[in-house]
Amino acid sequence: MSQRIAVIDLGSNTTRLVAYDYDPGLRFHLIDEVREVVRLREGMGANMVLRAASIDRALRAMRMFHMLCQASGIDDVVMTATSAVRDARNGDSFLARVRGETGWEPWLLSGEEEGYYGALGAINGTGLRNGFVVDLGGGSAQIVEVRDRCPQRCVSLPFGALRLSDMFLGYDRGRAADVEALRAFMAKHLAGVDWFKARPGDTLVAIGGTIRNLAKMDQMSGSYPLEGVHGYWLGADVVAQMADRLWRMTTKERSRLPGLDDQRADIIQSGALAYAQLLAHSGFDGITVSQQGLREGIFYKRFLAGRPQPIIENLREFSVYNLARNFGCVNPHSQHVTKLALSLFDQLQPAHRLPASYRELLWAAGILHDIGISIDFYYHHFHSAYIIINSGLPGYSPRELALIALLTRYHRKHNPKAGEMAPLLTAADRDALTPLAAMLRLAEYLERGRSQVVRDVRCHLDQAGGWLQIEALAAGDASVELWDANRNLDLLKTALGLEVELVAGVWMGEGERVAR
Repeated sequence: MSQRIAVIDLGSNTTRLVAYDYDPGLRFHLIDEVREVVRLREGMGANMVLRAASIDRALRAMRMFHMLCQASGIDDVVMTATSAVRDARNGDSFLARVRGETGWEPWLLSGEEEGYYGALGAINGTGLRNGFVVDLGGGSAQIVEVRDRCPQRCVSLPFGALRLSDMFLGYDRGRAADVEALRAFMAKHLAGVDWFKARPGDTLVAIGGTIRNLAKMDQMSGSYPLEGVHGYWLGADVVAQMADRLWRMTTKERSRLPGLDDQRADIIQSGALAYAQLLAHSGFDGITVSQQGLREGIFYKRFLAGRPQPIIENLREFSVYNLARNFGCVNPHSQHVTKLALSLFDQLQPAHRLPASYRELLWAAGILHDIGISIDFYYHHFHSAYIIINSGLPGYSPRELALIALLTRYHRKHNPKAGEMAPLLTAADRDALTPLAAMLRLAEYLERGRSQVVRDVRCHLDQAGGWLQIEALAAGDASVELWDANRNLDLLKTALGLEVELVAGVWMGEGERVAR
């Protein structure tokens, strides 16, 4: 049965609510997200006391979130507080006020808990297997080691974008002496974290508003075609350049930078310097950005309740089926089109010579090719591509996401082209696009009646002679399928450079499915 939950993260700089509709362990869908800058840590200083203005901003946000949950009929609410409240001498009384005004039971996370749940979100969002997750917030930074997709040791360090601005740089143009003091402060705390070092095969993943803003700024400086930053790779050299540039600018100058949220213009310089220092210490050559973090990690605890670790076992497969389920497209037709396309891929490998990595992308496109029907039939191939690009597929890279979307876009008609997605694709990807789309298209038309009457295909390939025969192995009358498939053979002919003929065949059971 479908359930709903809201997760609230009250951070040092920003508070955010996310709401999910979900069937436990099966599928979930983000249904709302609200963000408010509260600057809870602002002005705490060395006394570590939450100030009246900050408390008022935070309580006002909590009241607003409470009304939103009531209006949405969401009774299951998990409200967490992190670094600012954890460090504040009056944190307990602040949480008591939250409790009194909302009826919620606030969960004050320890630094280790904050790191653990942030890492869960990143692991289930990117498929990280080995490496580290860094969560640089407003008041603290959590560094979590990940081995075999499980969070391991964690450290919480006293530097975040808001705290570093308070302590060193202020909120406008910085000074060189203050920058050096910030770097010395971070170096002192990082010296004890000698295990935070890049190893062969490791990946560094970062979460939080600072890294998302830095990534968006880098995207806006080029021709990156996607709106989101999830999965984006930000080079260490780029981070260092941005950090060195940002502290020399005024807040007004920074606020005009493309991609930067103007509500972060007065603290982004401290966050950029912190990331540059973290990269220099660890030796990684760049960072992969995860849109999923603490809030999502807490949600996964509920969504995957009962498992030893709330970690999705096969993230890529789950992501595809999760999106398909949310659009009502886990059905026999999509499954059978996928089966036929993969059968073509396997039998025609000597002709197309594509590596196995493309087979998985063809599988994903097959499962998802019809999700656009939920919007409109006539242009559902366009809508399918749009949904995939804008919904995302956790575990797939931006490049792979673009290829899957393009395959769904061209599963019906027209010659495939990379278009605006070209900057994400390699030369090999662009070469692979046409044969992959051709196989998916033929599979679609061999399933034209949505009855699975064409059970499989058998390919007879004569490359020396320049021809290919495809038998449509049918368990009944497949005249409609053969008629439409024959009208759509041109793309496969072009892709393989062969004459292709499609003939009727007889399905005689699994034992004689394919002669290889």
